[in-house]
Amino acid sequence: MSKGPFEQCSKVTLQEVLDFRDDRKRRQDALFARFCPSAGTRAAGKAFAHATLVSLSLNIPGEYKHFSWALRSFREEMDFFSRLLRSEGIVVLHEERIEEKCGYTGLMVAGETGERLKRLGTWAEEHHGLGRLFDIDVFNDHGEKISRQDGGGPGRACLICGGNPFCCARGQAHSREELTQAVLSIMGGFFRKSLEEMIRETALKALLYEVSVSPKPGLVDRFHNGAHGDMDFFSFINSATAIVPFFADCAVAGFDYRAKADDDDGGLATVPALFESLRQGGRIAEELMREASGGVNTHRGMIFSLGVISAAYGFLFHDQERPPADALFSLCQSMTRNLEADFAGTGTVLSHGEAIYCSEGIAGIRGEASRGFPSVRDYSLPQLARMREGGASFNDAGIVILLGLLARIDDTNIIYRSDVQTLRAVQRDLLEFMAGNPDPQAVVEKARRLDREFIQKNISPGGSADLIGLTFFLHLLLSVQNEPSDPSRTRASF
Repeated sequence: MSKGPFEQCSKVTLQEVLDFRDDRKRRQDALFARFCPSAGTRAAGKAFAHATLVSLSLNIPGEYKHFSWALRSFREEMDFFSRLLRSEGIVVLHEERIEEKCGYTGLMVAGETGERLKRLGTWAEEHHGLGRLFDIDVFNDHGEKISRQDGGGPGRACLICGGNPFCCARGQAHSREELTQAVLSIMGGFFRKSLEEMIRETALKALLYEVSVSPKPGLVDRFHNGAHGDMDFFSFINSATAIVPFFADCAVAGFDYRAKADDDDGGLATVPALFESLRQGGRIAEELMREASGGVNTHRGMIFSLGVISAAYGFLFHDQERPPADALFSLCQSMTRNLEADFAGTGTVLSHGEAIYCSEGIAGIRGEASRGFPSVRDYSLPQLARMREGGASFNDAGIVILLGLLARIDDTNIIYRSDVQTLRAVQRDLLEFMAGNPDPQAVVEKARRLDREFIQKNISPGGSADLIGLTFFLHLLLSVQNEPSDPSRTRASF
């Protein structure tokens, strides 16, 4: 087990724990006196026949109470129980959270009977992935805790053997180390699963957002097949749904790699081995892509780049709920620092990127990854954030970003289907166009003109399209993962 969960964590003394509990009791008493004895409590212009106090905390034995996994678990408990109450139409009249060295406490006052709230709290403790660590205490009209049996649920079970926890504690049936490991196992299992689900969902969104951006010069979009006669919009949908499990696997691989790292730098010295561990799964994902798309290359570049990003995110997510973008890009660079050595070992059958490297010395997506995806880091990701903040739709932002990437990167797909001179001409044209700070409508019109030109010349900037997808993925993952789609958003300027 990595030292990550307990990093920068200090032990708490018995007196500190007792003082924390006294403070919690004072807060509970104050809220009970304010809300609960009086029927007909009013809030937000409504009258409530009942107002019940609920106290939420974590069951964490031992001397360590305040560490990253514990804080994430507590916040998950609070968010989940709040969501559970909203789903039942129950109004929260008051909520506060105390996050201190000695532990965490959430206090809620809800407009519902104690018996019903206790049933919901017991359900949360029994069904949530972290529920065995949840302590959800509900108080009756006399300020007394309502038992789980009164709430219609069974008694709590020991974290290790499933027996009566009070008997296990009285008989010291389990060591403190065993209990600590049991708690960390529950937390780690939950975070690992939530990571897997988050990456799968976000990757699918990003892939579908990318193919849906229209118009995209020379590329498959909602309007037509671009410069491609062997694939269409539905080919990309089929391919996307087939390969998203791979990205979840990459994220979990990163999470597990960090969990096993025990050297002084947290495993950073050996992260190229994490990248190497992804290769076999990547080849299988490519085969799944071909099976789903009818044998064509819809997402090979995305399998590579998004796989690297997903693994890096999983590595960092092990210790940080919201890894910062700079750390993510830096880790990608560390993971792939030996990547261009691939070119030295190419066999007789070369990929498009390998062939271009051999003839032109342009490293393509391998070079982009080994430098920490600078085009995304320095241009497309901040540009997307600015445009979204300015009210632009994902579609319009995607068009702007595509043209900007075309002007900035050496898209090896363009070189493969034409030549370097054609790529340079496209870049000069777009740099001149962008220097005029065109308005959104002019950008769309420029994309339409380029679309017709690219189709005629059989140009397809697939490398730039992959980076759009990667940009969408990171934007959703790092900043606005739960941002709702709003078709009423206005467009933003270039």
